[in-house]
Amino acid sequence: MRQRLGTIRCVVFALALLALTGCGAARSPGTPVRGQRASPFTESERHCLNGELAACDEIEDRLPEVAGIGPDFSKASLVLQDECRQEKRDSCARVGQSWRFGIGTSRDPAKAADTLSVACKAGSPLACAWWGELYARGIGFGRDPSLALKLFTMACERHEPRGCTGAAIAASEGSGTALNTQQAIALLTAACDGGYGPACVHLGAIYETGHGVERERQRALRQFERGCELGGGVGCLIMGVAHRYGIGRPLDPELALEYFQKACNDGHATACLQLAEFQDTGEICDVEPRKATGSRDRACQLGAGVACLALGESCSRGEIKHCTPEYASLYFVRACSNGATDGCRPAAEAFRSGYGVVADPGKAKELFKKGCAAGDTAACGR
Repeated sequence: MRQRLGTIRCVVFALALLALTGCGAARSPGTPVRGQRASPFTESERHCLNGELAACDEIEDRLPEVAGIGPDFSKASLVLQDECRQEKRDSCARVGQSWRFGIGTSRDPAKAADTLSVACKAGSPLACAWWGELYARGIGFGRDPSLALKLFTMACERHEPRGCTGAAIAASEGSGTALNTQQAIALLTAACDGGYGPACVHLGAIYETGHGVERERQRALRQFERGCELGGGVGCLIMGVAHRYGIGRPLDPELALEYFQKACNDGHATACLQLAEFQDTGEICDVEPRKATGSRDRACQLGAGVACLALGESCSRGEIKHCTPEYASLYFVRACSNGATDGCRPAAEAFRSGYGVVADPGKAKELFKKGCAAGDTAACGR
């Protein structure tokens, strides 16, 4: 599995600490909360919170990858599609990303690849960088590190920091090229100095882990902090950890809380889910149902299907004020389209009856079949 330098090591600690949010004593990663419902976290997230670092690499936050989409994701996506038709190349790049992640529209890796390739060839370095991501990760087709590096380099040469960061990660891992940590540092430094926060975070990860260089924690923390300031949300998670546990920084739970909340605000769906869990149960903080709903809704908008599913279920039970059954249907539809297959049967029933969505028997049948394939026997034969 492709590792993202040392960042994942820091993320797992940060996710564990998000439970604290400045409200009380710490608990260990993965420790169950007394009396809580079944965890809303995906399998990868649960393994990550239990300290299996490789699993953290499977958690993919969506908003930072789709700059310009939100907070009304569906409307924003339509606006971008209209701008794309007007041959605005970077808008086409963002349309491609919205299809990649299913934000504001359906998830369609093939459409994402087609749109990004056209926009890249038309001269959008942003599209080239994101197209390279598809090949680097093998999304929609086979993984091709060499082609990914070519696209990253093309974007970087046109001063797109995402391209430089992708090329740096490839150099640090020897993916599609010879391993070259010094080249990675040079590329990340340039992108970070240019104001791209995630590059600062990756640079900090190199110094935190001693990945091909001498380990320097203080230097790493300076980069993480800078990354947070520049919008690299993982940097905010890490700085929250540092201030909560006094790792290279003074103990300061209130400042840690600020960093954790910022990580959620910056688009880290898993952080928002973790916040919702503890706002909901009151195990660490006071019980704050409205805040929990808000955190969960934020995670749902960011593409966390399990958050959408939880909201649909709560709405159906009448637990959310002013949430109508039609809204519950929409939550289930979004849950199913974002990988929470328990939402597929209620989504199918919504399409069958036209409840909250336009009636579509064909779509209903497709979703019943999807739910059945995922193990929901009540959806089979429908």
